[in-house]
Amino acid sequence: MKTKLISLAALLLVLVLAASCTLAETANASIVAPNTVKLTAPFSGTLLPFDLTAGDEVAAGDALFSFDTTPVYATQDGTVAAVFGAAGDDASGVTARYGSVIVIEPELPLYVAASTAQAYDDDDNRYLHAGETLYLKCGSEKGTGRVTSVSGSSYIVEILTGNFDPGDTVRCFRESGMPSDSETGRGSVARYADVNIAAQGRIAAVHVKAGDTVKTGDLLLEVVDSQCPTDVSLALTAPVSGAVTLLNTVSGAQVYRGQLLCEIADLSVLELSAEVDELDLSGVRVGDTLTYTLDAYAGETFSGMVTAIRPIGTKKQNATYFDVRITLPAGKTLLPGMNATVTLK
Repeated sequence: MKTKLISLAALLLVLVLAASCTLAETANASIVAPNTVKLTAPFSGTLLPFDLTAGDEVAAGDALFSFDTTPVYATQDGTVAAVFGAAGDDASGVTARYGSVIVIEPELPLYVAASTAQAYDDDDNRYLHAGETLYLKCGSEKGTGRVTSVSGSSYIVEILTGNFDPGDTVRCFRESGMPSDSETGRGSVARYADVNIAAQGRIAAVHVKAGDTVKTGDLLLEVVDSQCPTDVSLALTAPVSGAVTLLNTVSGAQVYRGQLLCEIADLSVLELSAEVDELDLSGVRVGDTLTYTLDAYAGETFSGMVTAIRPIGTKKQNATYFDVRITLPAGKTLLPGMNATVTLK
């Protein structure tokens, strides 16, 4: 009886050792995408809203992000007299050279710089109000004007109608019949300076051309950060086809040149990453062929070549595991994260 018990114990020990050897000769593995592309901001700016999320699959050339622009508007009604800048130009450089990027000739270019010194001898004629309409006369030429500012005995009348020329001496009246007792003074016709539209940054777009009529508030041009390349590409596209593994920004965020926006795993190149126990690592060499099974393809066995053994291990409990890379089979639909079991020698 004692002999039988010893034999049974020995048999159990052999089975335990065999099982231990079997467990030690396998390694957990998963499919990984070894090549990851980082997409960074080429210049500083604000991102427009986007719907990209981590895990999305993208194709090379897909627009992932787009930069907002800074608009520049017309500050005066008038006619565009000149446009010195174009898309891709440095607006500051254009302004430094020409004094502006765009020049607007005011819609009402003439005014009368008048004084009440020669007004009819009546206190009312010497007291003017900004916004009131006056009637103008120079020889036989008549017209109308609007008081735009008053300073002491001096005032400015913007000419609304009438064919006057710079240098003309104009008499101003409160009444349309222009009786002498309604004269508020006299002045000389002058021309408003053209409106110079300056800007800073890289010109992204110009929306007007010489000869265009504009109103106050019309969009003239758009600019972005001066570090933007001269081709002014506001959209950032995916450099490779793959999956977004990391999204490092949000819609409407202010980003800076060189800031990481996202990472894309190149799905055209996949490999198997096996966690090999340090006790089994001595039996694995680069160039070896190992067999494995994939959970996604139950019942099938595959073989692949060891292409790399990463030199830095990862500690888990009381053991250290090393990352062993193995080639995958062709013709199968494989994705990162799929699980596998590798049989070691």
